[in-house]
Amino acid sequence: MVQRKLSRLVPALLCGFALVLGGCATPSAGSSDGQGPAGDRVASRGPTQPQAPRLPPMRLEATPANLLGRPAVRVALLAPFSSSSEAVRQEAQALQAAVELALFEHGDGSVVLLPKDSGTNAADAATATRRALENGADFIIGPMFASGVEAVAGPARTAGVPVFSLSTDTSQAGNGVYALTFLPEDDARRIASYALSRGVTRLIVLAPEGDYGDRVARSVTEIASGAGRPAPRLVRYNTDASAAATVIAAGREAAAAAAGGQRYETGIVIAERGSRLRTLTSLLATNGASPSRVRYLGVGGWNSPATLADPRMLGAWFATPDLQARSSFEARFTAAFPQTPTRLAGIGYDATALIANQVRNGDKSSLTARMLAGNDGFMGVDGLFRFRNGVIERALAVYEIGPDGVRIADPAPTSW
Repeated sequence: MVQRKLSRLVPALLCGFALVLGGCATPSAGSSDGQGPAGDRVASRGPTQPQAPRLPPMRLEATPANLLGRPAVRVALLAPFSSSSEAVRQEAQALQAAVELALFEHGDGSVVLLPKDSGTNAADAATATRRALENGADFIIGPMFASGVEAVAGPARTAGVPVFSLSTDTSQAGNGVYALTFLPEDDARRIASYALSRGVTRLIVLAPEGDYGDRVARSVTEIASGAGRPAPRLVRYNTDASAAATVIAAGREAAAAAAGGQRYETGIVIAERGSRLRTLTSLLATNGASPSRVRYLGVGGWNSPATLADPRMLGAWFATPDLQARSSFEARFTAAFPQTPTRLAGIGYDATALIANQVRNGDKSSLTARMLAGNDGFMGVDGLFRFRNGVIERALAVYEIGPDGVRIADPAPTSW
């Protein structure tokens, strides 16, 4: 998707396009317009019109006045606008802002945005889905949380409405549900493949117990097997606060497993970030697996000031979306809204831009399952992506951490 250049965009300008969006106000906790929880609203309403029997009861009420009697495409955004967590509410608001920006940049005025408060549990997500379908939603973006994926997928499939889920839960992907998110499998496969192609001959996976660690370990094992290399050594640990000793033991075990061999012959895939990543790299370095001898390999979340400034990370490689590709989106977003776009905001932008670029003049017929499964994929905020059986596959870059920051070790592919 080719993004249009925008000389300047401010919230007031977006509000001038409220008829495109069906309202530009971002819902907040505790507010209501008589339509249920915050976020369950359509800000621009047209007069009540006679309804065709085949339409859901509230469909025409959810149509802005300028689109009455004209073809329109309705996109429901399911997000936890009324969450008790301020951080989650801010995430939801940033997501809606990104959706509005995508509609402004890619829409033609025929798309109506229907924000729906999906809460933080399955019951709330199911209610939001029902209301979205009653309002005649043609596409659904959301939910954010794994707890709501199944609750959204079932009714949407029954209604024949495609869903672009923002959760890493891929269990419902396929048959009209598309997992548009960041998956640990993509990072793990990319960094393992790159390391094996650059002289690493044996891999160790240092990962937490649980689903995330399982997915990283499984993906690295698949890559090693496909490359004809030995299965990686798997070292796992418990992340409970009361089980700190297991982290220490895991760090020492991984260091011992890395003993011997030539310099950089061993790569340790560390499925962590933040303070626990620093704890593990300290344990590795003090137990004989220093970064001068062993290659540290990252699977997401390593592009942070604290990680890049840590001398123990010098020479480490990590996989991530092309950082340059995202910078343009961030600049346009911050020019339009008084906040910094989150990672999830970029996903919401991509989902909306994908829809808006296909549904011209209110015709949704060109956005088909076959088109979404096309081999060429789509160019988004974070680079190239495509869907395989409803699950996203991203083209990632590999970066190396050096004394002056990061450099691209291997660029992200621009075609499949």
